[in-house]
This record gives sequence, structure tokens and C-alpha cells, in this order.
Amino acid sequence: MNWSSQDHMKVRYVLFLLFLTSSAIAQNDRAPMRPIGTRAPMALDSLLKNSIGWLFKDNPQYYTAQPIWLPLTQITLSNVGLWLVDRYGYDYDFSHISFNSVSNNFKDGWTWRDTDAFANDFFFHPYSGAGYYMTARSYGYNFWECIPLVAFGSAEWKYFFENDQPSYADLINTTVNGTYVGEVGYRITSNVLDDSRRGWDRVWRELVVGLISPSRFVARLVTGKLWEVAPGPELEKQPMDTRLSLGPILFNNGNRFGSGPMKFDAALALEYGNPFEQFDRKPYDEFKIWMDFTNAYQNKYLATVTGYGYLAGSNIGANALWGIFQHFDYFNNLTFEFGDCAFGPGIITKLPLSEHHYLYANLFANFFPFGANNAGFFPKDTTTSIDYSYGDGFNGKAEIGASIGDHTLDIDATGEYIDFRSYYGAPVNNEMYLLKPRIALGLYHNLSVGLEDQIYMSHRLNGSATGGDLNRSEQRIFVQWNWDQFQHEQ
Repeated sequence: MNWSSQDHMKVRYVLFLLFLTSSAIAQNDRAPMRPIGTRAPMALDSLLKNSIGWLFKDNPQYYTAQPIWLPLTQITLSNVGLWLVDRYGYDYDFSHISFNSVSNNFKDGWTWRDTDAFANDFFFHPYSGAGYYMTARSYGYNFWECIPLVAFGSAEWKYFFENDQPSYADLINTTVNGTYVGEVGYRITSNVLDDSRRGWDRVWRELVVGLISPSRFVARLVTGKLWEVAPGPELEKQPMDTRLSLGPILFNNGNRFGSGPMKFDAALALEYGNPFEQFDRKPYDEFKIWMDFTNAYQNKYLATVTGYGYLAGSNIGANALWGIFQHFDYFNNLTFEFGDCAFGPGIITKLPLSEHHYLYANLFANFFPFGANNAGFFPKDTTTSIDYSYGDGFNGKAEIGASIGDHTLDIDATGEYIDFRSYYGAPVNNEMYLLKPRIALGLYHNLSVGLEDQIYMSHRLNGSATGGDLNRSEQRIFVQWNWDQFQHEQ
């Protein structure tokens, strides 16, 4: 089959959508979902288990760290396999390697110059890094121990499996953002797995994990965990709320309502962990991720992947969690392209009004030492060419909302402010704003319908050029399915 590069991109976008939505297949729909970020505090049953009865961490006696050569070997073999596909499946120019290309890569060293398209740099490189990360994590290494192994996989690829000069941007994106995607994937697949199961119940869990993360499947095969039956669940599990919505999106030209075509949008929001339960948290015991998949932006089918993961901090009373968070942002629409590696303080709060009514507000302030933004005033409507500059800046986020009647009526809004200043490439000074108010009305059990307004604004000043504004709004009508706490039988 002779696929174009755009066909290849479309397939990989769909695979990523499956990566996230497959976690919802096993959801138990008996419990109503509270709005994302609004769970009530739950009493701690023990020092080892959370209030649902799941483990707070992987059993260290069952999941011991394997010899370092095992993850290094699997990472290398995965690079070899990917190179074979790139070289003999797609015949990409960069895959034509030789002893000379390897020698030149070591001789020339690293550069900021990069020819990758935006989606490749800020989505597919983190996706590849997630594979390295989950390999190391599946061999028993913790969050911090996995990071240098991800860097190893990225550097090995750049030196040995491409004929392009190694890029700093690729190493950063693969390692830092790959860690975010990898830990999210590891936690999701751990909620699916259960080493105490047998028969078909065990088979489907292993198969789903294999589809989500082939690297974890292979590691379980090598270590024998694929078929070994444990006396009880041995992997950490935390409650997970999932919100999947589908429906038409009215894509406006600027802010003129009804001036553009009607398109399709699929949106997913997923929160892992109970931020208000009192225990000694590890990195990513609380995280959140959103994504939008749409055909409103021509070839930019994956419009948004954004989220954050807890790194360190503590609870303040019963209804607040503060700490330092890692953020992942990928926006690829017709108003702007933006991606970053961001870190900063944040607080997650909830105000119970009664047993069935809640208000909540989550606030974050982040600095990103590395990011990218489209260099031209209009981002290109293609995923196959480079049109961005690297830079740093500030990112502020807010989530506010209310739940009335345990999901009978949900009203919420997310907002984001981004201040970007380029330091490599075309000079770009850009301020970006995002605002997404939404309302959802519960119809029956876990089914809701709703409306959402999406507003994107870009105010930019390029070098000595005069400033300019680019605004765009969209309206969504959606049907929404909600799952609460990713239940499995106890």
C-alpha cells in the first residue's frame, strides 16, 4: 500500500484517539459521575489502600525493578522496529542511514535547527517518548528513574536512526512531554490490569493494554507477568472520571455566528485520582487530560491535547490540594499553533454547598522554558511543513464550575492565557487566549446533552511589525457520556 504522509498522520491521530478512549470501554456505569475535579473527600481506610480499597502504589515485592539491560534492550529494539517501518514501509528520506550518517551526527552535534512539522515535533515525539517511558515503568522503575531512560531512547534514535543532525527540540519534547504522556498511559493501563484474574477476564484486560501500550505488553511478556496469577491486585489504582462528548461544531469565520461550515467534534476529558483524599502522594497520583478531535481545521484533525500532572505538594484541609504541576499543551487550530513544556504552582479546590451541590475552582500559573508558536500571522492549514519558532513564556490556567443535583446540571468554564516570546527562528511575540464555557443537562443515568462555546484569540507583535489580532469562535452541541471511578469488581 502506498500511503501519503497525510494518510500516515490521519492513522496516527486515530490511534491516539483510541489510546485515550479505550480506557472508557471498561467503565462501570452504575455510579453517577461528579463534574471533573469535584469529588467529595473520602475517608482513608488504611496506609496501603485508598478509600475504594485499591492500592496506593504498586506492590514493591511483586513489581521489583528488573536489571537495567532489559529496558535498554527493549527501547533499542523498539527503535530498530520503528526504523524498519520508516525505511522500508514509507521510505522516508531521514531513514536512509549509513555509517557515514551516524559518524556525521556525532561529529556535527546537536542543533536547534529542525525541519519537522509542528504536529510531529509536539505530538508524535512525545508519543514516541511515552513508549520509552512505559517500557522502563513496566520493568519496575519509578517516575524519576524512567526519565533518563526516555532521554536515552531519544538520543539513540537521533544519533543512529536518522540522517538529520540531532535536534535539541526533539530531545526535549520526547523526554519531557513523553514523560507526561507515558505516566498517563501507565496509570490508565494499570487501572485496566488485574494480576489476580484468570480466564477471559484476564485475557481481555491484557489485550486492551496491549492495544494501548505494546511496550507494556512486551515487558509483561518478558517478565512473565502476562500469565502469572497473583494472590490479589498488585498494581496501584486510583479512581478515574471520564467524560466523552460527540456532536456537531459550528465553525465560524472570526466571531460572526453561522459564517462558517458545520463540522464534527469528539472531545474527551479524563481525571485520575481524588485530589481531596489525605495521603502521601507520588508524582501523577492526580492528573487531568483533555483532547479534541475534529475536522474543523482541514488537515489539523487533532486540535487539542492539554493537561497537567501533580509532582509535589500537599492538601490544605479537606477541600484543597496545592502543589507543583507539570503541564502538557498542544493546540493546533487555524488561530494559532502552540506547544510547550511547562511547570508551575497550582491549587485544586472545592466548596460543597450541600450534599448534592458543589462549586469548584482550579488555578495554575506556569513558566515554560521551551515552547513553539506559529511564526506567520496565520498558521498553515497543513501538518506537513514547518512554520513555527521556539521560545519561552508564561501560561496561566483556570477551571471553574458548579454541579447542581449530582450531575443534573453542570456549568463550567476553562480559560487559558499564554504569553510567548521566541528565542529561535522568526521573531514572534504573541499573546493567546482560550475560553470554553459549557453547560450540560443530565437526561438519564450517565447521559447528558449540552452546549459549549469555544473562543480562540491571538494578539501578536512580530519584531518591529505592527500588532494584529486574530479571533475565532466555535459552538458545539453535544451528547455526553460520563463514567465515574473506573470501577472493577472488588
